[in-house]
Order: sequence, then C-alpha cells, then structure tokens
Amino acid sequence: MTDLLVVKAKMKDACPGFNVAGDLAEALSDKIGSAVADAVKRADSNGRKTVMGKDVPFSLVCTAKHGDSLIVKAKLKEAAKGCNVAGDLADSLNCLAYQLLKAGCERAESNQRKTVMSKDL
Repeated sequence: MTDLLVVKAKMKDACPGFNVAGDLAEALSDKIGSAVADAVKRADSNGRKTVMGKDVPFSLVCTAKHGDSLIVKAKLKEAAKGCNVAGDLADSLNCLAYQLLKAGCERAESNQRKTVMSKDL
C-alpha cells in the first residue's frame, strides 16, 4: 500500500451516521492525488513553481471551514512532484475531501446503505 494523502482515522468522523469501508481511504487518497496532479499542471501552465489552493478544482466555491483536517500535509510536497506548496493548498484539498465524502454519503444513502464504499466516490 502506498502512503495515503488522507488521515484514515478521521474519515469516520467526516461521515457522521455512516460506516466507512476499508477501501474508502485509499480511494479518497487517489482522488486527492489526482487533484494535486491537476493543480500542478495548472500552476505550471500559469508559469508558477508554487502550487496554491486556487489551483485545486472547485476550491474557490468552497467557503466552509472543517474542524479536522483529513489531509496529511507532510505528504503534499511529495505529491506535488518537485513544486513548492503554498500554505493554503492543504485547506483547499481538505475542502475537496469533505465534498467528496459528503457526495459519497449521499450516494450510499440513496442506495439504502449505511456504509460508504470506494465506489461511492
């Protein structure tokens, strides 16, 4: 198993009223990793060596502040593949992670399940 970009222990708290499947953390980490890769491409296309929160898809529409961070900040530098990492990147990715989990919970509920699985992302 590769290093996760998300804190597996906090995922249950992010999905109140639901159970979380064992493969959910890895699937969420993969989605966050893809978002980081897209953010790196966007920063590069704008001539910057620093990946910022505004480079994350949908980051500008997220205004919610979440108490617990699901993102492992120490792993972001590795995921950004040689780019500098701005301080707001983790916050934007955290917001994205919560949005993905919320959508996953809604999908599980619509399928009459109490367990959020990787396929719900």
